[in-house]
Amino acid sequence: MKDKKIDIEPCYILVLILGCILFIFSNIGIYPLIDIDETRYVNMSKYMYLTKEYLTPILNFEPFLEKPPLYFWLNVLSFKFFNAQSIFASRFATGFVGSFGVLFTYFFAKKILNDKLYGFLSASVLLASAWFLVFTHVAILDLNFMVFSMCAIYFAVLPLFEEKEKRKKIYWYLGYIFMAISILAKGFIGLAVPSLVVFFTYLTFGKLKEIFKPIYILPGLALFLIISLPWHIMIYKAYGADWINMYILKHHFARLLNSEGLGRKQPFLFYVPIVLAGLIPWTFNFIVVVIKDIKKLIAKIKFKKHFYIDTPDKKAMIFAYTYAICVFLFFSCASTKLPPYILTMFPALSLIIGNLWYRAIQYGENKKELKISNYINSILFATISFLGLIFALVYKAVLPENIEFYIDNATTFAFPSLIYIFIISLYTFDSIKKERLLQTFVFHLALMIGAVYVTCDFGIPYYTSFAQDELEEYAAFINKQKNSQTVTYGFSAKYSILNPKKKIKYIVTSNKDNYDELIDYIEKNKRKNVYILTRTKITDLDDKKEFKEIKSGKVYKIYKDTLH
Repeated sequence: MKDKKIDIEPCYILVLILGCILFIFSNIGIYPLIDIDETRYVNMSKYMYLTKEYLTPILNFEPFLEKPPLYFWLNVLSFKFFNAQSIFASRFATGFVGSFGVLFTYFFAKKILNDKLYGFLSASVLLASAWFLVFTHVAILDLNFMVFSMCAIYFAVLPLFEEKEKRKKIYWYLGYIFMAISILAKGFIGLAVPSLVVFFTYLTFGKLKEIFKPIYILPGLALFLIISLPWHIMIYKAYGADWINMYILKHHFARLLNSEGLGRKQPFLFYVPIVLAGLIPWTFNFIVVVIKDIKKLIAKIKFKKHFYIDTPDKKAMIFAYTYAICVFLFFSCASTKLPPYILTMFPALSLIIGNLWYRAIQYGENKKELKISNYINSILFATISFLGLIFALVYKAVLPENIEFYIDNATTFAFPSLIYIFIISLYTFDSIKKERLLQTFVFHLALMIGAVYVTCDFGIPYYTSFAQDELEEYAAFINKQKNSQTVTYGFSAKYSILNPKKKIKYIVTSNKDNYDELIDYIEKNKRKNVYILTRTKITDLDDKKEFKEIKSGKVYKIYKDTLH
């Protein structure tokens, strides 16, 4: 009687689900919303939830026409599901979408190589990448776009790995559906990025005609338009030229072609250090595999050897590199560059790094590259943590007293964290030496679990304790006052105050003209108790009889007008 082969897939899926819970959901509700984008977008989501105005995102009681609505719709669903507007509920939708991206990466990678281990390794690399973890813990739009554009690309590429015509059609239709969803997540870039990647992938594979087959493209376009058009038509009917100016001209073309007015122009290689830092702890794995593959490509060109795309492994890596290069070039060529944009590249990188580990574990290949990169990684982290421990012991002797205060509070969590990193690095070094590849991989995951918990449980609360906690406390104090109206004066933290029920007047700089604007605003709001929230270092209102100081803290203070 033959032994039954155990199906390992349920174990892989269960581990990934538990990994998502540990890495993402277990700590997304324990630290404050991060100023400024997160507070702004969550405030807009709360307004949509309270008013049931689902067509137009509203910011501070004014139409916000720069962004599409999907992010806000998902947050509203989260608020409804939990029947609460808590911090956890505010980040839940983002965490859920990120977790979906991890699981879908597993199924895609498993499908293209027909191996569950490759799927598991690639999904784990994505889950434990620093940049991915950052954006699963912050409720802004970029992670949604990364996941939905990734799904559009993966479904459109799956027909290259599929023989059955019926399944090919389904994959194409799902690709169009997710491309429409990615437009609702981030705008027309949701059409541009997947189209670019898919076009060059099929061109590289010599299958460009497949894209334009009527059996795929006609029903696909119909599905795409059915999903993506209704909101765009309704919002245009509601706002006309204003929407075209903000959404199409400013949010899309100005960002892509000319960011001078936005102040976000960056050099072409702006994203290189972000990618390398964001890939921690897989950074050196990525560097060595890219160097290895470039050398192989140069050798083939030098000796005029043909490069055949004749195995699933080669097909997978050609696609992954095409995906990564297209995304990198698209965002690097754009005039506006912001760090979150390059997150879209990380699914492709996880496939490349996952393949490095997979070939080593399954076939004994790439061991040299893995050994070198993991040695560098473990030595680097051990060295940094050791130096950090030394600094934690001697900083009082070398730093000025006015800085010691900040370090004192940080050492309560920094010291045990550095010890943890040092111990994990030593264990990683030992497992590399003994060529225990899976164990080494697990230690990489353990390192990132520790980083997530330290950052979320201690690091971010420590950071926000110097200013953001006080800002929230003072804003809440004003909201509780009878018939109150909040004015911020002289600081740039616009939209960082959570209050979807009352409009806030923002006067972001402190000068004579803005002082006159403040007085004029108070005169026009005679029936309200106007409270001015400003920074302690701003002294414009200290000697003015029109204002009385109510509260003063480390960073912020509150005045009340005495004109009425």
